[in-house]
Amino acid sequence: MESKHKSISIVGIDTDVGKSVVTGLLAAYLVAENSKVTTLKLVQTGCSETSDDILLHRKLMGSPLSRYDEERITCPYLFPFPASPRLAARMAGTTIDPQVFDQAITTLQGAYEWLLVEGAGGLLVPLNENLLLIDYLAAQGLPVVLVTSSKLGSINHTRLSLEALKSRKMKLLGLVYNLHNPGPPEIVQDSLAECRQALKDYDLDAPLVVMPDTNESQAVNWRPLLAPLTAE
Repeated sequence: MESKHKSISIVGIDTDVGKSVVTGLLAAYLVAENSKVTTLKLVQTGCSETSDDILLHRKLMGSPLSRYDEERITCPYLFPFPASPRLAARMAGTTIDPQVFDQAITTLQGAYEWLLVEGAGGLLVPLNENLLLIDYLAAQGLPVVLVTSSKLGSINHTRLSLEALKSRKMKLLGLVYNLHNPGPPEIVQDSLAECRQALKDYDLDAPLVVMPDTNESQAVNWRPLLAPLTAE
């Protein structure tokens, strides 16, 4: 029997790699397909009052803020200090409780067909003293879209991220190669080839989607990333 809701996580090889843009564009694609969709930013640092990432998601979706946004269910942890979630929480005098994430996910899954969960920073960032982001997502059984880029160092970070996902037997829906602020063309082409090779080396049967600069990204074909779930 087909599940009444579908949830995926969008994670990155590093911070500032384009997770929020990918999350918003994926959500916009689903909106255009007449699906009921929302996004969840588990934790955002370096921000106060309203999540900048949630605002970006809604802008790309062409949607107003929902009551779940206004009640902070779609971003349950928001910290002003720009650091890892664990340190930002500590600076705010608190600790991240994963049960808060659980409650947000359950609430949003009950109200929407699709839930896109955006991570914070890279995959192995600490949420608290005992939990990494990747291990929380693995425990939830969420399939993953991994965002990478052509920045110098991305080959290493991409392979480390793929290795971490595979070691935890997490389902990779696809790899998004973000061309925003690209480096020299030689690096762009080489990194793209290395990303394709890494998928083969780790025996990961997942598509690689190239995302051009933001002004052109509305035309990206997101269907291959979501095909395993829409076919269920």
